[in-house]
Amino acid sequence: MKRIHRIAIILTGFFLIGVITASPAIAQTDSLSTPSSGSKPTSPVNPVQIKDPSPFTNSFWEKLERLREDRQLQELVEEDLEKSIAIRAQIQAEVDRAFSHTTSLLNVLLGVLTFLPVLAAISVWFIRRSVITQILGETKQQLQQEVEKQFDQEIAAEMKQQAEAFKQEIENLRAEFKDQLSQLKTLVLDAQKEKDQIIQELSQITPSPIRDTAPPEVQQKIHRLTQQLESLKSSNAQLSFTANDYVEQGKALYFEGRYEEAVTFYDKAIQIEPDNPKASFGRGAALAKLQQMEAAIASYDKAIQLKPDFVEAWFGKGTALAKLQQIEAAITAYDKATQVKPDFFLAWFGKARCYALQGDTDHTFENLQQAISLNPEKSREAAKTDPCFDFIRDDIRFRQLVYE
Repeated sequence: MKRIHRIAIILTGFFLIGVITASPAIAQTDSLSTPSSGSKPTSPVNPVQIKDPSPFTNSFWEKLERLREDRQLQELVEEDLEKSIAIRAQIQAEVDRAFSHTTSLLNVLLGVLTFLPVLAAISVWFIRRSVITQILGETKQQLQQEVEKQFDQEIAAEMKQQAEAFKQEIENLRAEFKDQLSQLKTLVLDAQKEKDQIIQELSQITPSPIRDTAPPEVQQKIHRLTQQLESLKSSNAQLSFTANDYVEQGKALYFEGRYEEAVTFYDKAIQIEPDNPKASFGRGAALAKLQQMEAAIASYDKAIQLKPDFVEAWFGKGTALAKLQQIEAAITAYDKATQVKPDFFLAWFGKARCYALQGDTDHTFENLQQAISLNPEKSREAAKTDPCFDFIRDDIRFRQLVYE
């Protein structure tokens, strides 16, 4: 800072020297100049009378002249000038750097200001998009809620309407079902009555299975009733049958020669009522016709166990034992039958056959005569064709009993 002041003082000195030096020359020039044409000549000026206008004294000028001649001072001034130029260059460099920095900042600012609208536009676009998205989302949600609400209301109304229609349809179906059920019950009752009537007729006309055959007219009626019953069962699956119904059907099938089917119906009766002696007896008779004598005897024994005085079962057992050539056991079974029912001619006839197989003539005639006395027509008719009596067929007593 001091150097700058000193340089300023020196520069001021040089300036003053230049001014002082130039002033006498100007004054001399003005005094020596000639007047212009047309002007009056002026009177010569007396140099002694002209006063020096410079305010500086001679001593000042002398000192100034010495200063100009001072070499050291000139070197100092030159050095200061060089330093001043260096400082000025440094200052200029700093100014240039500051200007460059400022220019860079201005460029950055201009760039920022240039891109600021773009960024602002992008920001506004994103904000607008976000707002639009949010509004769309809210609107969509509201619309969805409204649609769902409307849909729920429509579904509720539709379901209510369908429920009413379904309820009405159920009521109609219920009424129709009741009507059909009533009709079905009526039909079933009618079919049941018809079935009971057929079973009753069969029980009245169908003889006991101990008889091998029935009259032709009876067989025809049995066949007709059996066909009616089967047709009724096929069209009315709801028909109910008791054990006795199955027994009567088994009897009818027995006299139609359908022994296996008869066994099936007797089995159904036993499943419903295991303690039914008629079912066991009928089963034994059908098995005997199928030549299953041991199974037949077991069924007869079951019937006798359930009903000890079951005459037909004792007779059936005796007949099966006789076919198995168990003559003594057969005679015992026949005796049981005659003890329970003394007028049961078939048991007497069976005993006569057993004694004939043994070759016991006296007991043969005795039991045959008893059978003929109880039922002459059937006993004689059977004796004429029975091969068991071939060994006494030429006996006069046989001829008298059978043919006279």
